[in-house]
Amino acid sequence: MLRRACSSILSGGVRLMRLQIENVPSKTTGSNLFSSVNKSFANFETNRFYSSILSSSSKSTERILDKNTSIVHSNLMLNFNLQQNRNLTKFSLQKGKRKTVKTVVDRFYRLGWGIWIRTKCGRQKKMWKKPAARKRRLRQHVFCNAKQSTLLDKMTTKYWKKRRFYPDDPYEPYHDREEFPYTRKTPIS
Repeated sequence: MLRRACSSILSGGVRLMRLQIENVPSKTTGSNLFSSVNKSFANFETNRFYSSILSSSSKSTERILDKNTSIVHSNLMLNFNLQQNRNLTKFSLQKGKRKTVKTVVDRFYRLGWGIWIRTKCGRQKKMWKKPAARKRRLRQHVFCNAKQSTLLDKMTTKYWKKRRFYPDDPYEPYHDREEFPYTRKTPIS
């Protein structure tokens, strides 16, 4: 279905460009010819065409196939799929329980006081051309902001939100945040 729609859009645009180029007078200079081709490309980019519609009567289908009709502007066509999809299972089929999004667990790590950390993007790409200071910054982890942290909390179950204690944990100094009043554990003396 998608292949049919794309081929019909392209064939309609090419047909429109041919008609516009054929309508150019024969005694035109090279610059006029290029300007007419540029105009036809502009018309092709601003309009979308369809040439195949499934219909019950064959006569109406043939009449529609002969005529290209503009539907919508291309900017509107590009913005049709803005809803993000994170594949969160709220009710599983077996037990009806909420499930964790496994990519969150693979990409992020939750500290003891509720913030999530992640690595910087591009930290292993084209290292040969990056200076030493940038390589050092790329090795560091960064915090997710509050909105991202609450979103990641929604995408994981309570198993991943519990504090884990490991021997020689490199994140041990960062699990507690004693300098902030809302996250401190020990009372101020």
